[in-house]
Amino acid sequence: MKILESKIFDFINFCLTAIQNKTDKIRQNSLLLSGLDYFILLAILLTYIISTFASNENLGAVAIVVPLLVFFKVLITKGEKLELERCNFYLLIYLLICLISNFTSSMIPQSIYGFMKTLLYFGFYFALCQFLKNNKKFIPIILLIIAIIVGIESVIGIIQNTIGVENISTWQDTSYVNPEDVLSRVYGTLKPYNPNLFGGFLIAAYPAVIAMLGISLNNKKIINTVIWSVVALLSAYTIFLTGCRGAYLALFTILLGILLFTFDKIKKFIPLLIVAVIVFITINHGILKRLMSIFIMRGDSSTSFRLNVYHSAWKMFLDNPICGVGVGNKVFREIYGLYMLSGFDALSCYCVFLEMAVESGIFALLAYIAFLGSLISSGIKKLKTEIGANEKIIIFSALIGIIAVMVHGLFDTVYFRPQIQFIFWTMAAVLTVNLREEKVQE
Repeated sequence: MKILESKIFDFINFCLTAIQNKTDKIRQNSLLLSGLDYFILLAILLTYIISTFASNENLGAVAIVVPLLVFFKVLITKGEKLELERCNFYLLIYLLICLISNFTSSMIPQSIYGFMKTLLYFGFYFALCQFLKNNKKFIPIILLIIAIIVGIESVIGIIQNTIGVENISTWQDTSYVNPEDVLSRVYGTLKPYNPNLFGGFLIAAYPAVIAMLGISLNNKKIINTVIWSVVALLSAYTIFLTGCRGAYLALFTILLGILLFTFDKIKKFIPLLIVAVIVFITINHGILKRLMSIFIMRGDSSTSFRLNVYHSAWKMFLDNPICGVGVGNKVFREIYGLYMLSGFDALSCYCVFLEMAVESGIFALLAYIAFLGSLISSGIKKLKTEIGANEKIIIFSALIGIIAVMVHGLFDTVYFRPQIQFIFWTMAAVLTVNLREEKVQE
């Protein structure tokens, strides 16, 4: 991935070098500071672990430690420099446009509040990019912890399905479904309890399981391969149990990506795999009914509600096409009340890309699409080069994770939930770092 040269970054790095020359001795002479990398790693891992049970506020308090520690490390470590990849240039443009939209909004305080959350997510991403570029050895550890969390949450989800947890909200239209075919939607331990949030989290984190399985296969570790195969199957089953239809589509995207990635090795088994998936869905009537409800459109009240939201959100965008209404769902909920077709409030647009356009305008949306396009295209190109098998597996897993979350995001805005954001930006950082190193060496 090409690193952009900038006089601004040259000046920043010049200033950093001057500071580092004065502070590097402090780091070398301190036993505590010499292990700073491990404290940063611990903060990163704690962010994932705490996301499974903590409130958004507590999760944010832990996550913000990561960029703060990385920034501190940059200040006291000689040789640390800031670099800007092309994809991240588009991301900074997006952030700048969001900043501008704060002050054109009719609800400036609420918009600034939403913008601060965006800053935390982006800060977490840039911190991981800076940290992992010199610590690629930690990437498998990070993916391992995420994969373990997925496995634990999947078991919890299956237990919830077994005991038949009651719906804690009206999450699905059951008026056209036989009572015995109603899916008892699971929600794991993530707060607030919500099957869509749980499904989105599993989709974002599921590629870490794929990475562990692929690496185990490549390294010919039979026991690990068996373990991660079981986790992969249980996790996929749990995604179906969430009843989140957007997660269903994202899971199919992941499976399609795996088929394309491993086509030469498993092409003989593809018909059998397709039949197995069809049989599994067919014999699970609750899952089948939930899946088929995607296609009845207005016949499903949940889908009908989303279509109403899309209609109203589109009008909001047309009235504010350049700078949007302001950042965050607090602004959206207030403004949406002036446009809604029914008496039901909406938390968001239920489409990530439409949400971005409504909040910050068309140019913000284009900048974010440019970021995704640059990152994804660079990832695909890297997969076609001659690199190690394990590195290729990690790159593919991060790449398919980003794509899957965006597919889910076409029909839901769980992407903006902190638990999903931190996993998503981790995958983006893992991909960015693996693209960066080869180009730097060239």
